[in-house]
Amino acid sequence: MPNPLPRLAVPADAPDVLTLLGQVPAWRESSLDRWRERLQDQAEFGDRARRGVWVLEAGGRVRGVATVQWRSPKTVAGRTWPVYLEYLVVDEKHRGRGYGWGGRLEGHVTGELARLGHAGAYLHVFKEDPGWAEALGFWEHRGWTQAAGTRDSHILMTKETPASPRPDPGRP
Repeated sequence: MPNPLPRLAVPADAPDVLTLLGQVPAWRESSLDRWRERLQDQAEFGDRARRGVWVLEAGGRVRGVATVQWRSPKTVAGRTWPVYLEYLVVDEKHRGRGYGWGGRLEGHVTGELARLGHAGAYLHVFKEDPGWAEALGFWEHRGWTQAAGTRDSHILMTKETPASPRPDPGRP
């Protein structure tokens, strides 16, 4: 399989993004038009859009997607985590094959967050999702730590990003 390239998603990626997000058991949204609008907002407003969306492309096809919400800060143990990593999905046909695509996409996204001046991010691992224990292992292997605030339904995880050379004081 060719070496994958992470990149910002564009409006034309909306069908692939929707297909990949549809592989998440708890995901319910199915509006192609809404995702086209979100990707158009990203194209127009960059990191000032409500969401950031990156895709992982390999062999001319989108094989993974990661989405963040810029405006969803959460305070955990007295520290504010500015960005919510909402989804990171690699096409189920390519998971667990040793390609390392999930890690590559996560590394790219956290690198972009650092470049944009974000001190860190948080995410949830939902225990009702099939494979949640494997997901937890993936995140821990990538340097995410379990945080206070874990509940019966999910595990809250955080990760600090490396210091950024260009902090953006205007970001929430």
